[in-house]
Amino acid sequence: MKTVFGVPKDTVQHGESLRLELEQSRRELEACQQRLAQIDELFVVHKKSEALLHGEKKLTEMIARGEALEAILEGSCRLVEQAFPGSLAIILLLDGKRLRRGAAPSFPKYMAEVDGFEIDPAVGTCSAAAARREQVITADITNDAHWAGHLELAARHGLKAGWATPLISSNNQVLGTFGLYWPEPRGPTPEHLQIINQVARLIAFAIERKRSQDAMSESEHLAQGQLKVLTRTLEALAQESNPDKLLEHVLRVIVEQSAAHSVSVWGRNHDAGWVDLIAVFQNNRFQTAKQVVGYPMTRLPSSTEQSPIWSEILRTGQYAMLEDLDQPIAQMRIGSGVDAKWYPATSETHPDPAMLLHQEYLRALGVKSILFMPMLIAGRVAGLIIIRFSQKRNRLRKEIELTRALAHQAMLALQLTRLSAQNRESDLIAERNRVARDIHDTLAQGFTGVIAQLEAARGAIAQKKAVRVSDHIERAGELAREGLREARRSVQALRPLALEEKTLATALHDLIERMTTGMAMKAEVILQGQPRELPPEWETNLLRIGQEVLTNVIRHAEASKFDTLLDFGSHEVRFKFCDNGRGFDSGKENGGYGIHGMKERVQGMGGEFLIQTAEGKGTTISIVLPSKSASQPEGL
Repeated sequence: MKTVFGVPKDTVQHGESLRLELEQSRRELEACQQRLAQIDELFVVHKKSEALLHGEKKLTEMIARGEALEAILEGSCRLVEQAFPGSLAIILLLDGKRLRRGAAPSFPKYMAEVDGFEIDPAVGTCSAAAARREQVITADITNDAHWAGHLELAARHGLKAGWATPLISSNNQVLGTFGLYWPEPRGPTPEHLQIINQVARLIAFAIERKRSQDAMSESEHLAQGQLKVLTRTLEALAQESNPDKLLEHVLRVIVEQSAAHSVSVWGRNHDAGWVDLIAVFQNNRFQTAKQVVGYPMTRLPSSTEQSPIWSEILRTGQYAMLEDLDQPIAQMRIGSGVDAKWYPATSETHPDPAMLLHQEYLRALGVKSILFMPMLIAGRVAGLIIIRFSQKRNRLRKEIELTRALAHQAMLALQLTRLSAQNRESDLIAERNRVARDIHDTLAQGFTGVIAQLEAARGAIAQKKAVRVSDHIERAGELAREGLREARRSVQALRPLALEEKTLATALHDLIERMTTGMAMKAEVILQGQPRELPPEWETNLLRIGQEVLTNVIRHAEASKFDTLLDFGSHEVRFKFCDNGRGFDSGKENGGYGIHGMKERVQGMGGEFLIQTAEGKGTTISIVLPSKSASQPEGL
């Protein structure tokens, strides 16, 4: 007999209810777990954000305190690496067209390998980001065409992915790149990009601030150096009575300021195509090119055919460094950074014997490096300052700029020395002209008077008038003796004897009377206005001019009348010499020193000189001098 058990209906309903409750509980538990996971994730994000905020605050404080840029960059890398575990951060700085080391605390060997890498929009990740000025994401380096030529480099350092962001300054210039590399292929999330961009802006600010501080510091250093040099130069100028010594003072300052072994100055001869040695300061001794003994080279070629080195320096105005004097043929670098050019000091296949001898000479002196700094005038290279050093080291930009300022001072000293020499030469020429004028106005004109008296004596002999013959010969002797005395006084730069004892009007009257006595020509001196004393040099010039005019009339004019007018007006002083002789064509060139000498004398007094003449109508020479200058010599 089969027994059948039945399940009560209420029991079934109760079980279903329990099942539903359990299902509900399970769903609620899953929801709680999801919520807890979200809370946990939010907590992790919060902690990460808090750590990132704290790190950014710390970096900001480091920037504000002016701490070393290297420490700030390294701190930035570590901050991002902590935010993104497994990542490798690197910061590269742009120098011209090349990326230079900045910071890579987790893989410094990689940074050493890429230091100096030239940027290219189609190569690598950081290189492309700097060249394109935009963020570059390489999710899989192995399969990226931009890395085709550098896969071994990536494999050597275990790099599978890379993201690079250009560091942009406030004036929109690329300062470098901030890169994040990974050991497995992957792309960035929005969170990654947000944090990367945020840190990149902070890094760019730190770099720009540091460079601004460095630039300001360099400017202050340069200004202080320039002020010191300028002060010493001005002191030398104020205390040194000999301008030729000024260049020596400046070169001494250059040696002391640069801690140099010695220094030389070279001047450019544009016409001849050479750069010639001017002076050397060595062993605390200044020597000009003429004084230097045993110097192997005193001239450098400036043409491209003869020497590309010097022609390049003279063309561009860039400085140059020679740092390999210990090598058989030294190498010279012109300019700096990525645009620098390297040249051998002389041809390696056909070396210049003079250049090799000069190199040996410098080695014997203990010179290890040389700085070549162009000297400029109106933007053109006018010469070189060549500074030698006993040690080999890289020169900082501020040192180069200070040396450039020193070169400007040397150029100023050299120009002052040249102007001093030109001034001396000008003074010498002026003195020679003065002596020539005075000799012309004394001996030549005196001889004219002697000849006139002797001719008159010859006429008296023909007429058998012995008394007149004796008078003419006696006057000829007086004129000769007076001319000799005046010539001696001119050589000694003394005032004419006639003006030592008489006024200008009286001296002119006596001169004219003495030279025309016994002649058929009638001469008269007319005085108008109130005579007053003129500067001694003016009176000498006017007496010599009157003597020259009268001599010309006697020798050439065949005049019967000669008048001299002295008019002392209230605003000007006028002098006029008139004859009724044959005159001459003023349009034609007239030989002789007389008219030229008269013009020079009048111009020297600041006056006006005028000749009115025509053939057959006599000659009038007018001189007008300003009354103010006439009554008060220049400079008083």
